[in-house]
Amino acid sequence: MIIKLWRYAYAGAKVMALKSYLLTAADYHYLLRARNLEDLLGYLRTTAYGPVLAGWDWRRADAEAELSRRLYRDLAQAFLKVRRGLKKREARFIEVLAQRLVAENLKVVLRALYQGASPAQAAGWLLPLESLSPLDFQEMLRQESIPRLAAALADTPWGPPLERGLPRFSREQSLFPLEMSLDLWVYGRLWQGLATLGASDRALAGRILGALADLTNIIWTGRFRDIYRFPGEEIYQYLIEAGSFRSPQARRDLAFAPDVAAMVAHLPRDTYVKLLQGAGDIAAVEERLRQYWLQVLEKVLIQPPFQIGVPVTYLFLKELELDNLITLVTGMYLKVPSERLAPLLRRRPARAPHV
Repeated sequence: MIIKLWRYAYAGAKVMALKSYLLTAADYHYLLRARNLEDLLGYLRTTAYGPVLAGWDWRRADAEAELSRRLYRDLAQAFLKVRRGLKKREARFIEVLAQRLVAENLKVVLRALYQGASPAQAAGWLLPLESLSPLDFQEMLRQESIPRLAAALADTPWGPPLERGLPRFSREQSLFPLEMSLDLWVYGRLWQGLATLGASDRALAGRILGALADLTNIIWTGRFRDIYRFPGEEIYQYLIEAGSFRSPQARRDLAFAPDVAAMVAHLPRDTYVKLLQGAGDIAAVEERLRQYWLQVLEKVLIQPPFQIGVPVTYLFLKELELDNLITLVTGMYLKVPSERLAPLLRRRPARAPHV
């Protein structure tokens, strides 16, 4: 315990302070009752997002894109604040966690090159991650083709996953194999990153990442089968070897399930079977899993701060909060009624349930 106190004394206090700035159920209550965008922004300016919104003109043509950049810059700063407060090995794990955002920027570059967008135009689509990654995304946008991009990144950790996806991209002229290759590499890197942690932190972070991998595998399987009509063999190739699906048989049972009911019946954990029992389609499955993910995070977040789980769950919740704000603002632009917006928000429960 003494070692834990030493490793997390400063970081624990910092994360607890950051956690206190997350939006509460009361905040969402008022945000959903805003009559217009001015009201919504007026309330947000009274929260920790006041500095983020300073000077933002919602009437400009590029206002939504600018808001997204501001919010993700704020998320990047949250990663930096958490990382600076941690000891070396825990800070390395946070750096690995940030690779999820870097992968999203690489997907932006892939889409820009695929569509033939100009570097100037595509630059506005990038997340502002300069503080989290040494990659020069502006230079990547000037590579002119996806094979040239892969060659330029060959000596970086991102080179191999792009190289693996290139043959199918060349045959099918689809970005899907490249994007999935990046996603699978990121999840593999996260799982490997657990080795940098001490034993107790490794176990806790492993449970969090294991739940994330489980939920991702189930959601991907449903989408690949019901929306994209992929055969089981192809779905199997795209599943993450982590969490409850580390064994090939568990992944095959999931990939080859012919429908939602069969998929649920063959899930390797009773928790998921009970959670998803009676879900009629993949939309219902996804909704229940997203709520469960929030419960998992909240349960960790209320634990004592002297462990890696609190900073990790804080960063996941911060990212979900940004998605909520973008949904709320976009809904206001489109004049979507609040009763239709509310179910789209991924809000923390008022209290942590037993999971």
